[in-house]
Amino acid sequence: MNDAAWQAQSKSLIEVQKRGGNLEQEVKRLLQWSSGKMKYDHRHEYFIQVDNVYPSLENPKILASVTYTEPDTKGHSNENKLQLKVGELALTKYAYPECKVVLVLGGSKESWLPYVLKAFDFFFDEVVSIWDKSGLKRLHEIKANPGCVAQKHVPFWSSLRNEWNNINYKEANFSIPCGLLRYQILDKIKKQKPLVDHPNLINSRIAALCLQRSKSKGGAEWKNFRARKWSGLEQSRSYFNPLESLVEITLTSGNFDYQGGIAHDISVPSFLQQLGMENTMLSEDFVLFSKKLKKRVYIQCKASGGGREQHGKNIQNRTKEQITRGILYRCFIENRAIVLGEKDFVWISILDGDWGVTKAAPLKYIHMLQHAGYDYFLGASTLVDKFLEPLPMESNPLTKLLDSLACRKK
Repeated sequence: MNDAAWQAQSKSLIEVQKRGGNLEQEVKRLLQWSSGKMKYDHRHEYFIQVDNVYPSLENPKILASVTYTEPDTKGHSNENKLQLKVGELALTKYAYPECKVVLVLGGSKESWLPYVLKAFDFFFDEVVSIWDKSGLKRLHEIKANPGCVAQKHVPFWSSLRNEWNNINYKEANFSIPCGLLRYQILDKIKKQKPLVDHPNLINSRIAALCLQRSKSKGGAEWKNFRARKWSGLEQSRSYFNPLESLVEITLTSGNFDYQGGIAHDISVPSFLQQLGMENTMLSEDFVLFSKKLKKRVYIQCKASGGGREQHGKNIQNRTKEQITRGILYRCFIENRAIVLGEKDFVWISILDGDWGVTKAAPLKYIHMLQHAGYDYFLGASTLVDKFLEPLPMESNPLTKLLDSLACRKK
C-alpha cells in the first residue's frame, strides 16, 4: 500500500473512532487479510469466526483481533470484553501454537479500565491502541511485515494445550442440558390467582425465595410482581434468578456449609489480584469445601441465553468467557512469565437453557466448558420435579454429587 492510500485509511479509522461502530470492518478493510471461520478444534471440527488472519484461515501465522469500547459509563462491559478476547486467544493458541495474536484496541484510553489494559498487554503477543498516531503507525508496520510481531508466553500456552489434549471429552451419549426453568417458573406464578401479598404464599418455592429476597433487599422484582409487571420481572437479572434459588434451596435442605446465594456472589482469588488489580474480582455463585479432595468446590449457575426462543446468539461468547475465568483462577507470575498452576478446586456447572443449540455440533459448548475446566454438568431441569419444585435430597443429583465429594456440612 502506498503512503497516500495508507493516509486515507488512517484518516478513515480516526473518523470511525469518533463515531464508534464499524471499527472491525474498517480494520479489516485496512489489513486486507483473510476472514471467515477458522478451525480451533481439529478433533471435533469446531470453528470460530475471525476477521483478520494472515496468510490464510487454514494456516494462520498472525491474527489481528479487534475490540472497541466507548460507553456512556466509563468501564462498562470492560471485564466482559477482557474475558471474551482472552478466551478467543486461548482457543487460537490451542489450535495454532505458532500463531501470533495481536489485539487492536479502539475507543479512547479513558474508556478502558487500567487493569483491563494491563491484562490485555500481559496476555496478548502485542496490543495496538489505535486512538493515537503511534498505534496507527504500528498497525501499518504489522501489515507490511507480519513477522515483526514477537511471541509471548510460549511455555504457558504449551502447558494449557497439553492439558486440553488430555481432556476426557463428553461423547454422544451425554445428556446435554436443555430446559427453560426461568420461564417455566415465571409462567407458573403468573397463573396464580388471586394475587398474594406475601412471598411465602407464592405457588412456587423457587420463586418465593427469589421474591422474598427482593422484598427484603428493596429490589424491583417484588414490586413488579405485585403490580403484575411480568415483562419487568422476566427481564430482571438481580433477585429473580430461579436457577440460583433452586441451588440455594438444595444446599440449605442438604445442610451443606456453603457461601453464596441469590445475587450474593462470592469473591475467589484470581490472577488479576496478582497483577495488582485491587478494584476488581472474579466470583462464583456458591462455594463449598470437599473434605474428600481437600479442595474448594465452586458452583456456577449459567444460562445459555437466547430468551424463550433459545436462539443461541450469545452462547459462544458466554463459553469463551468461562475459558478465561478458568485461566485467571489458575495462572500466576513467575520470573515475569505466566505459569499455569494446578487446578485446586472442583468446578460444577448448573445449566439452564439449550446447551446443544448448534444442531450440527451439539456438544460444542459442553466441550468448550470442559476447556474452561468444569468437572461436572447438571441441567436445571434434572433438579426439579414435574411441579417445578426442588427434588428431595434422596433423589437430587446435586445433593448426591456433593455428598460423593464429602462436602462439608453445618
